Amino acid sequence: MEILSKYSLVTFEILNEMYVAIGTGVLGILYLLKKGFHRYDTIRTLTIVSLTTVSVAYVNKRNRKQLQANKTKVVCITGCDSGLGFSLAQHTVDMGFTVIAGFLSLESKGCKDIRQKYGKNIIQIQLDITDTNSVRAAVQTIEHFLTRNSGYSLHAIINNAGIMVFGEFEWLTENLIHQQVELNLMGTLRFTNAFCPLLRLHQGRVITVTSHCAQAALPGIAVYGATKAALSAFNDGFRTEMSKYGVKVIQFIPGSFTLQSNIMAKQLQYVQEMHDNFTPEQHAFYSDYFKAYNIYLSFLTPPPSPIKIDDPKLYIEYEKTLLDEHPCVVYKNENWRYWFYHNLFKFSPWFLRDYFVLKFMSMPNYVPSDTNISSDSYDGSDDLVL
Repeated sequence: MEILSKYSLVTFEILNEMYVAIGTGVLGILYLLKKGFHRYDTIRTLTIVSLTTVSVAYVNKRNRKQLQANKTKVVCITGCDSGLGFSLAQHTVDMGFTVIAGFLSLESKGCKDIRQKYGKNIIQIQLDITDTNSVRAAVQTIEHFLTRNSGYSLHAIINNAGIMVFGEFEWLTENLIHQQVELNLMGTLRFTNAFCPLLRLHQGRVITVTSHCAQAALPGIAVYGATKAALSAFNDGFRTEMSKYGVKVIQFIPGSFTLQSNIMAKQLQYVQEMHDNFTPEQHAFYSDYFKAYNIYLSFLTPPPSPIKIDDPKLYIEYEKTLLDEHPCVVYKNENWRYWFYHNLFKFSPWFLRDYFVLKFMSMPNYVPSDTNISSDSYDGSDDLVL
């Protein structure tokens, strides 16, 4: 009995060390080698390292195996009027897929540009994911398309449509909060839920665009970050639910491309709405800071017309979400600055994290007024001029 217990303990230790090593990759292997030679358990350590190396190599090879894009595979993308959706629709059809692109308006500049460039090669549909009837119509359109085109299948839906309102939480009106929650979160859930039967039937995949803000919420976009974090959490639960049906659920973090996107196109309207709904006390308290804050944001000028995002690394990661036979849970595109700061956010204690966040955002500082601020000091003349 004592011998059995001893071997059981050794087996447990070996399996535990293999699990740690596989999870940490090269660093885990180096750690085991150091530990083994330090303890003189060389044979056991080399055995574990060998098995771990083979396991890591197998996992990497398995993840690298890719499918081939072709016209019989249909990809449906939301929010194609501008920005990321506008770019992904073009890149996806160039890859060889059949693309059904959802536009909030079929008369939008982005829709007209795609129609002129691609004609019928990109199927355009009107789609508002905040409207249940619009979502149902999109599902029916795709069902009819698949019925008419024998051999075609729904390869993926891409949840891209979203809205971002920049401003401190106290400044946001209930309407501006609701818009972000309704479109980013509820709209994505509504659209995904409606497509579940088709996804199960065709064993397709769900690719949801989230954000670095889902991993580290930032000041000024706290509500936007909350909606993206909610989508990230949803993906985790939904992925395990759908895996038994052969449906793959993937999160795609595309990185920052504010200056190549129209996501800030309506920011001035949002600022005006915040300003118009301030109380007299808020006008008096925030006056100079609110102006400085939004003057700073006004330099993040969106392009006059939708443009295709110029970032080769973005498309490399995006292609993996569609083509990897055994896709990862998360695909992420980030420049060195994002990688550096977001790792600092992750591993720093809270007081340092908040300091690094402020450095990362580089927003204007709030300077308290020397005078006693009260609603009585506001005379109603604080017009918004940016």
